[in-house]
Amino acid sequence: MPVRPYFAPFYWTVLGKRKKRSATTWRITLSWDKKRGERQYYYKSQRVDGKPVKIYIGPGKKGAEAERQDQERRLQQQRDRQHWETILFQVDQATCHTTELASLVTLLYKTLLISCGYYLHKGHEWRMRKNYDGANQNTQ
Repeated sequence: MPVRPYFAPFYWTVLGKRKKRSATTWRITLSWDKKRGERQYYYKSQRVDGKPVKIYIGPGKKGAEAERQDQERRLQQQRDRQHWETILFQVDQATCHTTELASLVTLLYKTLLISCGYYLHKGHEWRMRKNYDGANQNTQ
């Protein structure tokens, strides 16, 4: 299983196994909170060492700008994720084709060796048959 890139949502994955959360692996959620009246404030929630921490960004334009930047970041992460999924799909397809080609090449060289008078001795060594005459085999 491939190692997940930096945009893994909750944890870093190393060969399919979870690592414990640390200060470098954060889950970020974003929201507008309404405290008093009609005014809304933008907060960013993060998990640091497994504990939730809420960071105040601000109201109005400052909050809207932070929200826009976060949306752009999310879109970029989604594009990166799709890009890597496409690459992994192409690698899987190439691997399947390579495996199929390798099996066909193996079949071809075994057929060629058998037609030239060789046999597989004890399952691992190709040997020429004694008194083999390829011309006699073709006439029969």
